[in-house]
Amino acid sequence: MVTVSLFSAEASGALSGVTVSFKPDSILVGDRIHCAIGVRHSANDLVSLEGLDSLSASPFELVNRKQSSAVVSPGKRQERFDFELAVFGSGRQPLPRFTVVLRNSQGKVISREPYRPSSAVFVRSLTDSTMRELRPIKPPLKPMIPLLLILPVLLGVFGIAGIVLLLLFLLKRTVRTSAEKVDPGQVAQRKLRKLGSRLSAGMPPPECYEELSNIMRTFLEKHYRIRALEAVTQEIERDLKKLGVAGFESIMNLLAQADLVKFADSRPDAEESRQSLRKAEEVIRSARIPHSPDE
Repeated sequence: MVTVSLFSAEASGALSGVTVSFKPDSILVGDRIHCAIGVRHSANDLVSLEGLDSLSASPFELVNRKQSSAVVSPGKRQERFDFELAVFGSGRQPLPRFTVVLRNSQGKVISREPYRPSSAVFVRSLTDSTMRELRPIKPPLKPMIPLLLILPVLLGVFGIAGIVLLLLFLLKRTVRTSAEKVDPGQVAQRKLRKLGSRLSAGMPPPECYEELSNIMRTFLEKHYRIRALEAVTQEIERDLKKLGVAGFESIMNLLAQADLVKFADSRPDAEESRQSLRKAEEVIRSARIPHSPDE
């Protein structure tokens, strides 16, 4: 660290001392130095620096600054200005000049004292000054990754993928088994009972028939394994005939009555809706899983 005292004189309402210190004193091009400027003054006065915030003189460039203040004796204070400067160029570079501005408590300027530090920082070049031509660029080296290092990684990746696939298969099989254990007839009867309660609570009969049709179609699709939710009534009739389903006529009557309400603007009353719900419960209760011809 280099410290230089630039001014020392006791006077009322004037500066009593200015010191400049910086480190390091030798750097490479583009590196930074830390410069500290201390100013002693009367406790009633205010001190500021000018000329370091907007450095126009090459090769210094301001990077950061901060200021602190402390009492050094009764009636005396010391302001400390810390600067971080980036230095460019090469060779011996004198520290930049600055001006100390002294103001009274009302903000009026009392004095302006310009200073030019005599110290300098030595800037070293990044390359040898004796070079006269560019050196050839060497191609980048390819990294050597041993096979024994890659093989365990690949085996680990394939192993994890296999475990994930196995878990997905077991999960899908478990879900399918659980779904098969659910009795679609019980589910349908529970939905029909809820629908009857809603009908008694004031549900319009046309809406009741629409939900009744959805319940019956869902039951037929899951119980007899036919396409019923997205099929028209004629297609359901054809599939049920092939399977020889018991209660075939009752099922088709319920679906046909729901189609009349939906498409032919039929308006049944609440009692007719209750009778249709009771018929649907009887059909579902008496339903049996059909056997294939081979069985």
